[in-house]
Amino acid sequence: SKFGDAVNFIDSLLKPESPLAGPREVENLLLVKRCLIKGNDKSIHIPGNLNKNPGNRYIMKEFAGISISSDTLASATASVSTRNFKAISLGRSRHEDGALNCLPEFASLDVSQQTTLFELLSFSNLRQWDFNIFDVTAIDEANPLLLVAWAVIGSPYSQFAMAKQLERKNVELSHFEGYNFADLDLEIEIGALFDYLRVIQRDYKRDNPYHNAIHAADVIQTLHSLIQMSDDRFEKEQIFLILVAAAVHDVKHPGMNNTFQVNTFSNLALSHNDASVLENEHSAHAFKLMVQGLPDKDDNLNFLCHVPAPKFAEMRKRIIEAVLHTDMSQHFSKVNDIKSRAGGKPWDKIDSKLRWDVLMYMLHLADISNPAKNSPMLELWTDRCLDEFFAQGDQERKLGLTISPNCDRNETKKPESQIGFINFVVKPSYVVLAEVIPAVGEHILPVIERNLLYWDGQKGREETA
Repeated sequence: SKFGDAVNFIDSLLKPESPLAGPREVENLLLVKRCLIKGNDKSIHIPGNLNKNPGNRYIMKEFAGISISSDTLASATASVSTRNFKAISLGRSRHEDGALNCLPEFASLDVSQQTTLFELLSFSNLRQWDFNIFDVTAIDEANPLLLVAWAVIGSPYSQFAMAKQLERKNVELSHFEGYNFADLDLEIEIGALFDYLRVIQRDYKRDNPYHNAIHAADVIQTLHSLIQMSDDRFEKEQIFLILVAAAVHDVKHPGMNNTFQVNTFSNLALSHNDASVLENEHSAHAFKLMVQGLPDKDDNLNFLCHVPAPKFAEMRKRIIEAVLHTDMSQHFSKVNDIKSRAGGKPWDKIDSKLRWDVLMYMLHLADISNPAKNSPMLELWTDRCLDEFFAQGDQERKLGLTISPNCDRNETKKPESQIGFINFVVKPSYVVLAEVIPAVGEHILPVIERNLLYWDGQKGREETA
């Protein structure tokens, strides 16, 4: 992209052998570089070869926030509550006791189902990139988000509680690995946390083929997998906040994207002034529930109620920032930002602020990870995503609106849509993350390459037919 070329040129001038590498020149060049990175001109972040195929209008719209017609593409780029828990008391603090409770949703399953889930939701199995979220929904279709969030955010206590529920002999908490967020100096009300996530799960729209609680559960697990690939490089509190953000990042998604909201002057668009409409709604709803609770209910959903007000405001700001970071229209600028600031740097040169930015980037990549997953997740998520897109296109046609890219069931070709999405969005994003977390290059990039070959083969078969 033009942005990348400019940053590379500045970096070349900053090398010790450069004649412009004096202290004053270095200071000025770094200032220019910072201005570039923080600039608001979306067009300079667009990959130069993205404009060669009119079929990339969807990518331009969704991931660059630029609406253009196919014939002007080239020129545009140029210019249940806590009291129902079964408690396991080991004489610990009340916060740890809450962590040791077994979810009633798990306890209500038969022993065979509990045993399968116990294996699926082990900390080590959840870190696997080829984890299949649909194995969880096959056991409990109603509670994928709650179960996965409990297993990840509640680890190792959740795994210990499952073992005790199954009456496993000679098990100790120390036998299980996990994040152990209960020991953070935040006095997290663990019971309230999972009451809260139960309501969040309820508020995901089950009728959505894609943006539903299954997707949220998948994003939590995928983000957990990416975090584990980093070899404990992030602060525990930051990990806790980003996982909570993952759980709420699409809550109340109506199944129609930001473009549809703006074009129809929906209540959401009017409430959020057309800016990151859905992302603002997700984060706003998440904190209304947390702070205000449910109408006419006495249940406490604020699991951070013991956190001092200034600290709570800081944590709230970070969760909101992370959810807003999932706005696809900011994609290319976010990729270039992480590449220019963190790509190739040793971890001791990446400070706490930048590590949080990397975590937000990882959440965004978990949100678009489906084309980087193995079969059968690859095909299942693709079909669900296109089903939702086509439902929006049908509604746009009915309302006399321009049908959004990739939303016309009569024109969109599945293989071509996926090839463009992977080549211009998914693959370059994960290449950048691999510069920060090398294990991504080892475990994920080969899967992406195989999936490109798969969709290329599907395209050839469709053309032959």
